[in-house]
Amino acid sequence: MNTKDLLRIKVKEVMTSELITVKSDTILKDVNMIFEKENIHHVPVISIENKFLGIISKSDILLLLDWGTKLSLPVSIRKNFFLLTSNLAKDVMVTNVIKVSPDDTIQRCVQIFRENYFKALPVVDDNDKLIGIITTYDLMILAYTDLPLLGEL
Repeated sequence: MNTKDLLRIKVKEVMTSELITVKSDTILKDVNMIFEKENIHHVPVISIENKFLGIISKSDILLLLDWGTKLSLPVSIRKNFFLLTSNLAKDVMVTNVIKVSPDDTIQRCVQIFRENYFKALPVVDDNDKLIGIITTYDLMILAYTDLPLLGEL
């Protein structure tokens, strides 16, 4: 498949739809555990109705933990434990996030990634319900492997 063909592919054919999400009142300690256990870099924050509220990246947590501390010192470990247990997802999630629809093209995603400093786009339906996520990693897999698209399985 050439580059022009790749750019015309729909987001729904490439996005990850089996998501690990959290609610806005999830303690950051639990969010951090998700990052460590699941080896992922972005966790969408959703409402009870599965509406997209924001996103937390692993970098957001690492920046919080690194703020004013040295990660391996005993006093830093205590301070970081306090930070993780006294803050909620809504306290650190990014809310001004560009979203895409399942029918948008990969070209739109590429343009968004090129113009911004983030690496994941939530995929939402017309009612702002979260149905997937597409990352720069997904685009690299698409461009550099021969794996079939979801529609070709």
